[in-house]
Amino acid sequence: MKKLFATLVIFTSFCIGIFFLNGCASSDEATEQDSVTRDPSELDLAQQKTDALAKENAQLKQQITRFEQDVRNLTAKAAQLETQLSEEKEKVKTPDPSPQQTPPRTQTLSEPTKPVIKEAESDYQIALDFFKKKNYKDAITKLQAIIDGGTRKDLEDNCYYWIGESNFGLKNYQAAIEFFEKVFNYKISEKKDDAAIMIANSHWEMGNKQEAIKEYKKFIEKFPASPYNKRAKARTGK
Repeated sequence: MKKLFATLVIFTSFCIGIFFLNGCASSDEATEQDSVTRDPSELDLAQQKTDALAKENAQLKQQITRFEQDVRNLTAKAAQLETQLSEEKEKVKTPDPSPQQTPPRTQTLSEPTKPVIKEAESDYQIALDFFKKKNYKDAITKLQAIIDGGTRKDLEDNCYYWIGESNFGLKNYQAAIEFFEKVFNYKISEKKDDAAIMIANSHWEMGNKQEAIKEYKKFIEKFPASPYNKRAKARTGK
């Protein structure tokens, strides 16, 4: 009887020990599993880095776009200043005529005045839309109406320029030259370098290569900072 009792005690102790060991092992496995769940995988880390790089790349592209716009604005401003400087030099070379030579034009009371178009800027944008869609004839009609109706000088020179561009699009190159030349009648115009290069381009398209090269050389000399210089130099073989 004593032997049987001792055997039961030993067996019970053995079972308790095994249960305790299994419990500890399960607890360790759960802890390890939780650790695996909590720690991000290499794929997750790679994805996070990719997202961060994509965001940084988008920001850099935006900065580059802003820088490019600033460069274009500065280039246009430099071309305008060079035009003004060139005009001032011409004034120094050629003295102004005396009042006896060119008497000032006075407006008589009977001379009609041009009414000012209130929505000239809106009509101008409509004309540019026609040009962009290659509706050159409609663009010419709209731009000429703005000029005939009367508008600001800083808009009028642009109208003459785009009428020239529209005639160029219609391959009316001689007419285009005539309108491009009107831009130079204005003391200040942001379209002078554009008009000058288009005059040379018009001669080139008409096959007047010698006259075109002459105009390209004049352009390079007068507008050395213009963005069109590369094309002009290519045409002259420089």
